[in-house]
Amino acid sequence: MKIFSSGSLRQVWLQASVAGSIWASFEIILGSFLHNLKIPLTGAILSFIGVWIMIAFQHLWKVNGLVWRAGLICALMKSISPSAIILGPMIGIFTEALLIEFSVRLLGKNLIAYIIGGGLAVLSTLVQKIISLIILYGLDLVRIFEALYKYAVKQTGLEHISAANLILLITSVYILAGITGAILGYRTGRQHSGMYRNRTSSGVIKLGNDRNLFRNDENEKYSVAFLVLNIAIMAAILGLLNFNLLIPGITAALSFITFCIIRYPGSMKRLKKPGFWVTFMLITFSAAFLWDWVSQGVFFTSDGLITGLKMNARAVAMITGFAAVSTELKNPVIKSVLYNQGFSSLYQSLSLSFSALPYLVSALNPKGTNGNAIRKKSLNSAFSHALVLYETFEKELEKRPAVFIVTGDVHQGKTTFAGKVAGLLREKGIKTGGFLATAINENFERTGFNLVSLSDGFSITICSRKPDENALRHGHYYFNPEAIDRGEEILQKAAKESDVIFIDEIGALELNGKGWNNALEQLCRNNVSPQVWVVRKSLVKKASRRWHVGEVVIIDISQDSESETADLIASKTLSSIETKTPEISQTLPE
Repeated sequence: MKIFSSGSLRQVWLQASVAGSIWASFEIILGSFLHNLKIPLTGAILSFIGVWIMIAFQHLWKVNGLVWRAGLICALMKSISPSAIILGPMIGIFTEALLIEFSVRLLGKNLIAYIIGGGLAVLSTLVQKIISLIILYGLDLVRIFEALYKYAVKQTGLEHISAANLILLITSVYILAGITGAILGYRTGRQHSGMYRNRTSSGVIKLGNDRNLFRNDENEKYSVAFLVLNIAIMAAILGLLNFNLLIPGITAALSFITFCIIRYPGSMKRLKKPGFWVTFMLITFSAAFLWDWVSQGVFFTSDGLITGLKMNARAVAMITGFAAVSTELKNPVIKSVLYNQGFSSLYQSLSLSFSALPYLVSALNPKGTNGNAIRKKSLNSAFSHALVLYETFEKELEKRPAVFIVTGDVHQGKTTFAGKVAGLLREKGIKTGGFLATAINENFERTGFNLVSLSDGFSITICSRKPDENALRHGHYYFNPEAIDRGEEILQKAAKESDVIFIDEIGALELNGKGWNNALEQLCRNNVSPQVWVVRKSLVKKASRRWHVGEVVIIDISQDSESETADLIASKTLSSIETKTPEISQTLPE
């Protein structure tokens, strides 16, 4: 048997779930607000808010590793953004968190460390912007900016302001914003630390589902191979253009752009914005007029025009390429790396954070209030929600049921094994409920399955190979809608009357949101009784992570015995009965 204690979660991850979900809520609410109003320096403003929030939580909880974990959670939650390009914001958020974490680890949990970390975090948005522009347009952009600066200085007569002083001034503004955010966060953390120490929270937060964690757009076609190919092509285009191989470089760029537009229609979003084409024209004509102005004093040269067009071809290729890469990063296969055991804490934290997101977005949304009210209502209420949310997460983990997954190869006898275990449990005086799926064989060929209730022996055909236009088709089988309804009724009854609930089987139908999926979601949310699932080997990992469950025990029928399995389930069942509360053990909602 393999036992995964997925129900337990270190306190720092639980706290990071709270901080990360609140940070992500502000990224969504304020980010949309600022982008819709076309307000400049949106990244710096969001970074300022992020510093405020993270420093407040760091001072409130004073634990190492909180900020980088919260930043990682917030960055991964950014993947649900409808934006075509998510990679840049995700990197930016996590970089800010790492800089604050590094400062706190190096200098301690004090105001000086917070100020330095906050200043570096907000400054990182400027550095990231500069790096992004150079990646998009190349180092030729630096020469154009230098020419623009000298031209502006000559026209305004401000020769005494050197380029170094101008850069220093801009840098100081960003650092000052970070320092301000850190000080405000420090004050906010101090104000709320008493509430946390006294544990005087009240109220209940209703968690939603975490479907956003592994959701994917059915209209998108994902491919790990195309992810690698896109990155390789982008690198090749940069290499060709950097070595001034213009004809092959621009040809490759145009071909790649065409490919991205066809395969990833969402990559066109940024190209449809007027602001992009205004920038396109500005860079083209700036290069044409100023490329040789500094060195030769000549306005408008063909070399400058060609350079401008080359820069824009590179930029369009990079923008569409990054949009394509961002799309492929939403691939459920990429995200399913979190299924691996080594990432279980991150997976659980993300699951909790996503489940709280609908509530937080609604509770913190300042729509309809003035600017002062936005600050007062949203930022202060965020921390008043924090303790309630933390305790809600604790209770959510405590009430998750233990799950025993009976697995084996196809036709190896999983249902027979589960039936024997159920019989042994009944001999121990444990009430079993739910159902098993027994095979229907005709002429030594499997033609369907019967759904058999464990509580009263009721039986009905759940699926058959015989075509039925009123049935739900999945693979070679047609599923009886009436049997599915009866199965849900059996599970409702089991939730109310049984000590252990059997479900045979859980497969691709449930993992795609059909079959017993809705009943499973309700069971895992509202009942702490141990459950026994029958799952084929290839789907065990996905099934163990798909629903909100606690400890997972994987029982391989080729290695484990029915008696050992029954003894283990019995021990967990008695523990569950002792801790069960009336609210949690209620029947499934209709």
